[in-house]
Amino acid sequence: MILQHIYDIASVCASHGIQSAIISPGSRSAALTLAFVRHPEIETKIIPDERSAAFIAMGMAQQQGKPVALICTSGSAAYNYAPAIAEAFYQEIPLLILTADRPPEWTNQYDGQTIQQSNIYGKHVLASFDLPVEVNHEDAKWHCNRIVNEAINASIGRKGPVHINVPIREPFYPDSNELLNFPKVRVIKNTPFQENIHLAQWMNLGKKWQNHTRKAIVLGQMEYSKPLHTALYRFAEKAGIPIIADVISNQHDLPGVVFNQDSFLNPQLNTNNRELAPTLLITLGKSLISKNLKLYLRNNPPTEHWHISSSEKLNDSLQHLTELIKIDPEIFFGEFVQHVGGKGSFSYLNQWQQANQIVETAKASFMKMKKFSEFQAFNAVLNVVPNKAKLHFANSMAIRYANIIGAPKNKQVEIFANRGTSGIDGSNSTAVGAALSQKSPVVLFTGDMAFFYDRNAFWHNYNLKNVRVIVFNNHGGGIFRMIDGPKRQPELEEYFETKQKLNAENTAKDFGFEYHGCSNLKDLKEYLETFFNTSKNAKILEIQTNSERNTEVFAEYKRAIIEAFKS
Repeated sequence: MILQHIYDIASVCASHGIQSAIISPGSRSAALTLAFVRHPEIETKIIPDERSAAFIAMGMAQQQGKPVALICTSGSAAYNYAPAIAEAFYQEIPLLILTADRPPEWTNQYDGQTIQQSNIYGKHVLASFDLPVEVNHEDAKWHCNRIVNEAINASIGRKGPVHINVPIREPFYPDSNELLNFPKVRVIKNTPFQENIHLAQWMNLGKKWQNHTRKAIVLGQMEYSKPLHTALYRFAEKAGIPIIADVISNQHDLPGVVFNQDSFLNPQLNTNNRELAPTLLITLGKSLISKNLKLYLRNNPPTEHWHISSSEKLNDSLQHLTELIKIDPEIFFGEFVQHVGGKGSFSYLNQWQQANQIVETAKASFMKMKKFSEFQAFNAVLNVVPNKAKLHFANSMAIRYANIIGAPKNKQVEIFANRGTSGIDGSNSTAVGAALSQKSPVVLFTGDMAFFYDRNAFWHNYNLKNVRVIVFNNHGGGIFRMIDGPKRQPELEEYFETKQKLNAENTAKDFGFEYHGCSNLKDLKEYLETFFNTSKNAKILEIQTNSERNTEVFAEYKRAIIEAFKS
């Protein structure tokens, strides 16, 4: 049977510029699947595991900058999307989720694959809709079209996931003599309105600016933007103030940027006082990795804190926000530079940059030590990643090491991490999504727990020759040895570290990847000479380390930084 209102969904998507759909197999979703597979303007991929499928779609949308359609059958399949949807919600990545459903009268009647799917994702989607189940009347067809347009416009305009639940009655497979066609459909375009600030408001902000000598900009997670990079550089050059950037801000190559804040804002150092605290703080971006920076700014509150964002979400994670300025950061800094008179305090800027350089010198010296650990191994790999690579970091220690070591120097790389919810689930899949959407090398740095948790990211039939995975295997959640609370508990090894004996070689064999394993610096450097060379298949490099030694070396690094500031 031809369900034209279902097939029209694909046409509306294509007209809005949606080019990709990730589909997980199912019967109730057959009409949705066929609509997207047979539409000439949409590329489709089949990913069997719904949890991985959702993260892969998110990784693709992250690269494409537009929604990717995500299609599954009814029942628990829809629930498996939830972790990725929450991550996309907090990272503000557009997704269009289409879940097939049983007709509403069968809900709670113990019928197969029938659960309560309306609003299933709660507050982790920008909007949730239910398509009409009966579409015989022209008003119902109009209603379907309006819903799909509204959902896509919300996802694009407000940047995030939206959900359309699609109840479908049998029969939902077309007969052999029925032809699918895609007639022209109504498309409702949402023309974006770029907000700006009135001249009087600019002047008022300029007056407030002049009242402060200790001013700083802090950058959280953002996608790379060359126009923003240019605007920030010109602003900082004229204003003469420090820019403090997490590695996931993708502004790590700004001249004079401060990126060692997590090391020198250690509470045990004398830098942890009011001298570095800004009285006017400007923040942009989403989450911050650096716990020491967050605690420092919370404990030393600025007189004024402006957050610059075009998002509707109120980001007050530092607990002292005074103004939410709703404007694109690129426009803000490009305009506000005209209202900034004179430079900030040179001595204040110098304090931040001196502290940054002390750490940089001490870190370079520390990395020469001969005791092998994942900290030095991480540094060795990070320094040889290809230019213009997309670097993905799993959560737990991988992203923390990256933030402490810093982005590769003199290379154009973009950095990604699932810091919306900061879970270990979906790290592999997000990187796979990035690899499937473009040809640049995608490099994933991951720990063993995150890697093995998401092995189904590779369970499909698509070549991933541009993917390189570096697995730091300490055979358990080594981060728990580095956190004060769990490391003092007698249950540490069994209930927190979760010791495991797995290695990545079997995973590589299962999916036809090249595999290399090492447990010392000499072998690691040898493998790295060719690891990033082009190949016909993905490659995995597994670095085996000892959890106790990793903890010991990381503690030594912290002591080395403290000593550097004493000398």
